[in-house]
Amino acid sequence: MNRKIGKKIIYILPVLAVFLAAMLVLTHTAQNGVETTEILPTINPDPVYVVCESGKPLEVTLRAKEDFSISGFQILVVNVSEESRGTLRMALTDSNSDMLMNQVLPVENLTPGKWIAVSESIAFAAGQEYQLSLLADGSEPYFMQVPEGWGDKLPFEETVLADGEALPYGISIGINRVEPTRVIYGDIFYYSIPACILITFALIVCILFGTRRVMETLRRIPVWKWICRYGNELFLVLLFVAVCISIYSRAYLNGIFISADSTGYMREAINLVNGNGFRYDGLAGYSSWFANWPILYPAMIALMMLVTKVNAYLASKLVAMLIVGIMLVILRICFKKDAWVYALCLTNIGFLNLCYYTWSEIPFMLFQLGFALVLARILQNEKSAGKWYVLLGTMGLCCFLTRYYGIYVWIVTGLYILALFVVFRQKKDKAFLDKSVKLTITAFVSGVLSLAYLMMNKLMNGMASGVSRTMWWDDYRALTDDLIESLLTEFFNIFSLQIPELLENFPYNLKVFAVLIILVGLGWFVIKNCRRFTRESVLITMAVMYYLIFICIRYVSSMDSFYFRFFEPGTFLLCIGVIGLLLPYLHGKKAFRYFGGAVTALVLLAVVSVWQNGGLDDSDNYYEAVTKQWEEAYTEIPERSVIIFNDIDFRSSWYRSDVVDGTITPADTLDSLRETYYGSEFLCIRAEFVETMLELGEYEESVHNWLEEGLHAIGEKAEFVVLPLNIMK
Repeated sequence: MNRKIGKKIIYILPVLAVFLAAMLVLTHTAQNGVETTEILPTINPDPVYVVCESGKPLEVTLRAKEDFSISGFQILVVNVSEESRGTLRMALTDSNSDMLMNQVLPVENLTPGKWIAVSESIAFAAGQEYQLSLLADGSEPYFMQVPEGWGDKLPFEETVLADGEALPYGISIGINRVEPTRVIYGDIFYYSIPACILITFALIVCILFGTRRVMETLRRIPVWKWICRYGNELFLVLLFVAVCISIYSRAYLNGIFISADSTGYMREAINLVNGNGFRYDGLAGYSSWFANWPILYPAMIALMMLVTKVNAYLASKLVAMLIVGIMLVILRICFKKDAWVYALCLTNIGFLNLCYYTWSEIPFMLFQLGFALVLARILQNEKSAGKWYVLLGTMGLCCFLTRYYGIYVWIVTGLYILALFVVFRQKKDKAFLDKSVKLTITAFVSGVLSLAYLMMNKLMNGMASGVSRTMWWDDYRALTDDLIESLLTEFFNIFSLQIPELLENFPYNLKVFAVLIILVGLGWFVIKNCRRFTRESVLITMAVMYYLIFICIRYVSSMDSFYFRFFEPGTFLLCIGVIGLLLPYLHGKKAFRYFGGAVTALVLLAVVSVWQNGGLDDSDNYYEAVTKQWEEAYTEIPERSVIIFNDIDFRSSWYRSDVVDGTITPADTLDSLRETYYGSEFLCIRAEFVETMLELGEYEESVHNWLEEGLHAIGEKAEFVVLPLNIMK
């Protein structure tokens, strides 16, 4: 026994010696260690730029707040392409006009919209001023604007001169700051120290107890049994956490995703909370009827606001998170242990972007999924209780009440009703006739309720869907190009990828073939594997009909061009259906198990990376920074005002729901203005706009005199002329 122990000690000693030697090296200080910190300003989320015109230098004065050194600058530009053969020269001089940096950058090497490092070692002295000159030659790169105060984390004060005039904002320039620091080799080679400790521990355990005994003990641990029993649910929870963190981090702490539609949804939600019902301008004093979009999504935001007491924008993000959770629960109920595979549809780039924006597509996709699954259940089962038809009708009505386009689900149902009737004629089985009759009744009731909603809009608004949907002028060639690009984008979005660069550079007439190859291959696979009246067939049929009907409608009516927002609801159903057809080929394959483990690891790393990158750091909250800008912009605007020729950030229109936009035409009189803006108590217009209007001399005399009096009454620093509308009453 003592001999065995001695033998083991002899084996252990070299292991310990190697471990100590490795630790001695890994804990040794590397020579001339420095720490590089990337410091970037927060750019304006609006598409506003500072143009660096060809041949005209853009001068930037940098006044150092402290002593610091950099290993280079970071720049972000747009309006550049690989086809450009121009250059951008960056030159930096100190207060003595000594050249510290002089680099010429080929524009084709600058990726638009991405921060690019320009290496140069420079030391700055506190209080000193440095001149950075940006000169474009043969190109016109655009820098993004950095609003005042949004670059305060940079160690210098920045003043940008364009045509000799100082701009009230900065431009998208950051730095890579370097500072001396103690760096050990263990820091340079990530995880090398814990890896050494674990390897040494494993070797010592194997030496003491024997490798075979250790391996047998490890095999007894029921890891695979735990994974089979709980892995599906744990993955769904992990994915839910990952999506929620992504929404909160990207769309609230580090950005704002608001479109014109978003402002309408949130404005109506705020009015619902305040008891104004369908009057989305109720807080502003008007009876405008909410009809451009259906009511259900704003109602969901309003309910979330009442429950959580948060603002409308954050409430919309919480609604998206809640819907993601409900979708995952539905997938778990319907697909059991395979739910984790179907849940991967929620990692689609298009789906995540929909979650970031305040858009109705996310709740629409929930009800669309529910409708498809309930319809499939009714078609598959010989007899279905009445509650399933009620649920189907409710899902269909909810689809319509989130998007008017949702009424398409009854067109799909109509096709299945016809198919059931044909089968009944062939087989003389009354079960098929019974289903077709019940589906017809369900579609009729839900359809009548939908039409009643449109009729209510017509009576209250004058138009069934709030605005005219007639065709505007379109470049049909450009529209078709957008369709091709959008279809390609949808395909690669499924795999969380961008269109490959090689394919992106194809002309559109060649991209058509790429789209056809994808569609033909997908169609062949579906036709080969799909069976009538199955869950997969219903999902795929609804997806295909969604695409076809939407494309046809777009070519004859006015709306935005094709892009992910419109196609993602169909893509979502299509992916779930195709996954159902693929799974029989994958079950039992070891590679499929490894794929599940790899995906789980990637999702876990995605969650951890948010913390690593400071994604949940609320010290520099993007939403709060933007709303602070809104507060400043509205400082002079009283409650219940109309802003004439409003140029304030359109995204803030929900933030000040008591304010409306307006115009004044030369034909307007005081009485007509009072009648038009009957709900507002004040009329506000920028002083510079008033000056221009008075100079033109085109406006009605009473309005001209009224504006002139208001302009003379304001102070020198006032930006707006504020006129009480009640003086006209």
